[in-house]
Amino acid sequence: MAVNEEQRQRAVAVELAEVARTLAHSTRDVPAPSESYSMLGELTATLADLEQVCLQLAAWHERVIDGVHYEGEDSRGDGATGTVTAAAELERAATALASAEAALRQAHSANGVVRWFDSAHPATK
Repeated sequence: MAVNEEQRQRAVAVELAEVARTLAHSTRDVPAPSESYSMLGELTATLADLEQVCLQLAAWHERVIDGVHYEGEDSRGDGATGTVTAAAELERAATALASAEAALRQAHSANGVVRWFDSAHPATK
C-alpha cells in the first residue's frame, strides 16, 4: 500500500528517477521471459500514477498565488505566465502519459497470450 510521502516528494521523485534509470539499463534482455508480463503490468500502473502526478501538479500550479507561493518571476517572465504555462504543459504531459499507458495496456494484453519459459530456453544459451 502506498504511504503518503507529502514531506518527501522531492526525495521520492529522485528515487523514482534512479529506479527508472536502473530499469532502463537492465531491460536490454529479459533473463526470465515469463516476468515480461508482470513487468508490463507494473509499467502500465506506473504510467497511470505518473499521469495522476502531472494532473495534480497542473492543478496545483493553477492555484498558486503570487506573493504567497512565489515572488513574481525572473527577467524572462512577465509575472504570471510561468505558472500558467507549467500547468498547461503538465496537462499535456498527462495526456501523453495516458496515451502511453493505453499502448502499454495493449502490449500487456498481447503479451498475455504468449506461453513464456520461466528462464531463457536452454537452446538459446
